[in-house]
Amino acid sequence: MIIDFHAHIGDLRSPEDLKKSPITLENLIERLDDEGIDKAVLLPVNVSPESCKAHGFFSPPSDIVSQLEAAARYSERLILFGNLDPRMGCLGNLEPHQVDNPPKTDFSPFLKRFKEMGCVGIGEVTANLPLDDPRVINMFRQCGEWDMPVLFHCTGPGRGVYGLFDEVGLPRLEKLLKEAPDTTIIGHAPGFWAEIAGDIKPEEKFIYPKGPIEKEGSLPKLLRSCSNLYADISAGSGYNAISRDKTFGIQFLTEFQDKVLLGTDVCYGDKEGRMPHLSYLRNLLSDKLISREVFDKITGENALRILKLYKP
Repeated sequence: MIIDFHAHIGDLRSPEDLKKSPITLENLIERLDDEGIDKAVLLPVNVSPESCKAHGFFSPPSDIVSQLEAAARYSERLILFGNLDPRMGCLGNLEPHQVDNPPKTDFSPFLKRFKEMGCVGIGEVTANLPLDDPRVINMFRQCGEWDMPVLFHCTGPGRGVYGLFDEVGLPRLEKLLKEAPDTTIIGHAPGFWAEIAGDIKPEEKFIYPKGPIEKEGSLPKLLRSCSNLYADISAGSGYNAISRDKTFGIQFLTEFQDKVLLGTDVCYGDKEGRMPHLSYLRNLLSDKLISREVFDKITGENALRILKLYKP
């Protein structure tokens, strides 16, 4: 079974790319059929303000509940995730003794409702907060208590961006992984994948670094040392990471065959907006550069193993 672990629906267009088409449930299913993908994990959008775009905000289905209710009609093809922002749950005014240690949000009402709606995970988390912010740790811990994996978008630190952020070396991610050891945590995006290589500059966590990988970075080290960390190869960031140095990429996919998840992160409904990840893996398989076992794990078996609540 082939599973795309990173799919969206809705209008994700920016003002400069209005010639492109939004993603509908119909053209999402059409893409899955065309590419030979059995199922896709649907990650709702428009949860955090940093990643919310005007066109999507005013286009149906824009709110998270509408997205999930619409997608439930395609339960044979779509695996539903809920989504949350770690800043949710304002508790009103604080008492003097609470100022330095404010109460933590109880996410169980959200998680219970998502589970009732058929959701088996949370993501993609895009709030622009430090990866080790106490609110992030609190939310991720509670997701683990509900057996819900969490997929997050990672960026470098800075204003005007979306996604949980970290410095070079991923020290905040390492702390989060240790503080939420029972939660399956799935990383994605430039701030995560730039760390496949060592000796990177901070600005490389916002782009797709090119060229051969001379020295491994913090990402391979964390994948080895933290059993709860997984890697989503979706979007240009993930594809660039595994293909920029083909030899290193093959070694990475082989070593971490139990920790890597196929994803695409297609953001538009047009065919020219589709992503090359599955074709690349199929070519590696046909050229005998990866084994059938590696291919099957990355394209579906790993997903089914970590989605404890999912019942096909």
